[in-house]
Amino acid sequence: MTINLFFRAIPAIALFAASGMMGQNFQTLPVSSGYNADVIANGVGPASASTTIDVDGVSYAFVARDFQLTGTSTPLTYGIPANGMISSMVASTPGLSYQLGDLSSNNSLRIDTNAAGSNTGTMTFSNPVAAFKLYMLSTSGSGASTVDVVVNFTDNTSQTFTGQSISDWYGGSDYAIQGIGRILITSNGLESSSTNPRLYQTVLNIDAANQAKPVQSVTVTKTNSSGVANIFAFSAEAYTDCLSPVLSPTGTVSSNTADISWTIPSGTPGVSHDIYYSTSPTVPNSATVPNHPDVTGTSYTLSSLSPSTTYYYWVRTNCNGTTAKSAWSFPKTFTTLCGSVLPSYTNDFGSFPGTCWVNNQTGGTPDTGSTGTTSSPYWSQRNFLNTSANGPSAHMNIYSNNRTGWLKTVPFDLSAGGYRVKFKYGVTTYSGTAASAMGSDDVVHFMVSNDGGNTWVILQTWDNSTSISNTANDYIYNLTAYNSGNTMFAFYGTSGSTYDNQDYNFYVDDFTVESAQLSTSEVSRSERKAAVHPNPFKDILYISDTREVRSISVTDVSGKALLKIEGSVKEINLSNLNTGLYFVTLYFKDGSQSTVKAVKK
Repeated sequence: MTINLFFRAIPAIALFAASGMMGQNFQTLPVSSGYNADVIANGVGPASASTTIDVDGVSYAFVARDFQLTGTSTPLTYGIPANGMISSMVASTPGLSYQLGDLSSNNSLRIDTNAAGSNTGTMTFSNPVAAFKLYMLSTSGSGASTVDVVVNFTDNTSQTFTGQSISDWYGGSDYAIQGIGRILITSNGLESSSTNPRLYQTVLNIDAANQAKPVQSVTVTKTNSSGVANIFAFSAEAYTDCLSPVLSPTGTVSSNTADISWTIPSGTPGVSHDIYYSTSPTVPNSATVPNHPDVTGTSYTLSSLSPSTTYYYWVRTNCNGTTAKSAWSFPKTFTTLCGSVLPSYTNDFGSFPGTCWVNNQTGGTPDTGSTGTTSSPYWSQRNFLNTSANGPSAHMNIYSNNRTGWLKTVPFDLSAGGYRVKFKYGVTTYSGTAASAMGSDDVVHFMVSNDGGNTWVILQTWDNSTSISNTANDYIYNLTAYNSGNTMFAFYGTSGSTYDNQDYNFYVDDFTVESAQLSTSEVSRSERKAAVHPNPFKDILYISDTREVRSISVTDVSGKALLKIEGSVKEINLSNLNTGLYFVTLYFKDGSQSTVKAVKK
């Protein structure tokens, strides 16, 4: 590591500021000498063969995960990792780890007395590192211990930390690892626990004047009579002039890209940057391979991402060419948008509301869009028509007043054209399967948007003037005019402002977007034509053949729905309409439909 001497002259406050700006640059400190006891049973054979002494003075030692009394013993599911690498569980130091000494040799600085001459030991490090902080990994057997810690620097100066408390190995706080188990050396009796014993993390804050000095060794002196102190390892939050970049808020995010940027702390000799991103929040370390190395500048567009996926990302700075790197920055996260789905597509609502569907939006109108969200969505999952044999569906319980909920679909890429949308719908009473009328100002709209949900067009409306059966009704609509690459659909339900007596469920199931290419039988059915008379008409319009008609709608030339009738009727009273041209659409029971122009005199 390169140490720039000019930092020695920086005032203490500046060094503290630098420490605050940088990310945590953790490094383990391998011990070259100072261990005096092997207190971890490992490998195959009795515990007495792989330890030299106990942890606590009463014959208990730690146990490693690879310990087996015999070659046929059941492998352990707990214990110290066989490679001796401990990842700290302390929340404030994500990414901090410790490297224990060789589990088959002495691996603890064990001090069981406060008698002068026998109560001290020094652990020397093979790679002296300058540090903002040191972290000590230790525990105490048979009661807590108190120690003084002297940090010795390579320039023969030192810094002393007095009265450092080491908790008993059972039940203490600030533990780096817990539930490692223990073994009674005299009998090989194993004891497992999900919480004990524990190794603890102690932080030693290096004075500003000493932060640029490499740490050569640490001397530990036990000052109380009780307990058996065991010091296992040290790690450092390393000092460097190559400070971590600071991530800016995430920029534009699409279904497969994200714009990220960062700033470099003043005085950092940055040359380039490495970027690492992942769907896992696991913090990268110095050995992590970046996804995008040696990026120049302070911004980048991540690409080829998966839609509807949460990503975590970090950036580090390369200083002085390729020889010095900062720690990884603190992380940020983003979630990519939902990508447009290319039909065919069906949502049976088995998993609710479905990937990239939205059901928690409330308020507003089709013209304004939703105006809020709720933690208790009005659209939820329920068996279709309140019958378990039908399986799950989407439903809205409509009752009371001022309840407005939205159920929005995933976006679809319909740019190829030639698609249709279809689904089943029906109404039952809230807790039963009987039919129910809708309230006086209750409304359910089925809508489409060609611009990803910014503006909506109503395709179908159900209200108090329509009679919806408590059986599975089929809705089919050919999407001739809706063929964008970002087409969405929505169900909008509202109980209006009037408090009606009705309490019922509106159901939707098997929502499908598919090719509108008809099968041979469908072609035959589609030849059915609407027939109305007289045309032009005055007030009453008659339907010629209503035997196969499921519902009828009347719209004006702008597409505004004026009248909806569920079921078959022989005549329609349109006396309230002005003179002009209207469109009458007959929806047949086989799913086909036919539209005819009708002129009112």
